[in-house]
Amino acid sequence: MSLIHLPQAKWGTGTGRQVILKSDFEKIEQAVLEGFQLAAAPPLEYVDQASIRVNATGDCKARVLLCGFPSPVHAGQWVSGGLSDGRYRENAAALTLNFATSGSLWGTEKVNQWYCLYATAGPSDTSFALKAMPVLRVSSQTTQIITLRNNGNTGDIGYGLAANELADGRILVLSGASRGLVRLITANNTDNGTAGTVTYGGAALALAQGDWFIVLPNTNFRYLGMVMNGSDGHLVPFYREGMHFTYVTPRQATSGAINGYTLFDLGLLAPPTARRIKGFAAALSGYDLKLAVSHDGSNPALVLHTAPPSGDFQGVRGAVPFRCRLPEGSRIYLNNENTANQVVKVTGWEE
Repeated sequence: MSLIHLPQAKWGTGTGRQVILKSDFEKIEQAVLEGFQLAAAPPLEYVDQASIRVNATGDCKARVLLCGFPSPVHAGQWVSGGLSDGRYRENAAALTLNFATSGSLWGTEKVNQWYCLYATAGPSDTSFALKAMPVLRVSSQTTQIITLRNNGNTGDIGYGLAANELADGRILVLSGASRGLVRLITANNTDNGTAGTVTYGGAALALAQGDWFIVLPNTNFRYLGMVMNGSDGHLVPFYREGMHFTYVTPRQATSGAINGYTLFDLGLLAPPTARRIKGFAAALSGYDLKLAVSHDGSNPALVLHTAPPSGDFQGVRGAVPFRCRLPEGSRIYLNNENTANQVVKVTGWEE
């Protein structure tokens, strides 16, 4: 690989004209061709309830351009916050991150929590490491101090970070009125209960309760994917193909009658990076299957309606899959016209 050799150290020395050798041009030519191979990052693999892996061998190396985090505003573009050099690193052996191992994540492990998996590397490193960053939500903001909300948006939370562990990193807002804005982190507290805070500098952001944001770490980094640490403290099993994430076992979103369009926070079922959600609606006991999905609470974006078959199968009388856009903020309106014995399950998401 040649991307790892560019830029050449000698090009940064001296003044005036410099000699470029034929071998330099060969490296540049090869690097341009190699760049097309590195548009996608190596996939995350679920190993067990505590471990995630990036697989690799000496012949199939895991190669990463450390270009930052996916832009929440422009799909396919990246945000580095000026922190990452965008250069290439590679690993020739599988790399496993165990959540129970000290130093594997920023802060202390939390349940019902999304974690962003980063590939990280120092300036002179030729390989990358893995580290997990908790995905954060806003509870409130006072004089540019953000009090943190849990991912389910049901209560405040602290992450047990070391004092100012996130300082000199950047906030990237993922949803709400300030989506796509970046700010320098100046401080964070050490609370490990219900009073975590992050302080930032620069112009004040317009933040509301439930808004999502991510921390861009003060190192060379690239986003690899999201994983959910479930209510039992175990990683939720998944498969990943490209930007398609599929749960090994579908996860329940709603159950029972929904009388009119009702806003549901799906923050524990799909991360804030999800652009589409996948799932199915099912009915029991001979009831018609009904589900209407809306983005604005008034107009249906998707309607499922079918009469049940004559017999049960796999525990339900009828089921229909769906795939639809998930508005930023992980909130969506659902309605089944107050029909009993209904269930909606999420099978995965797309980024």
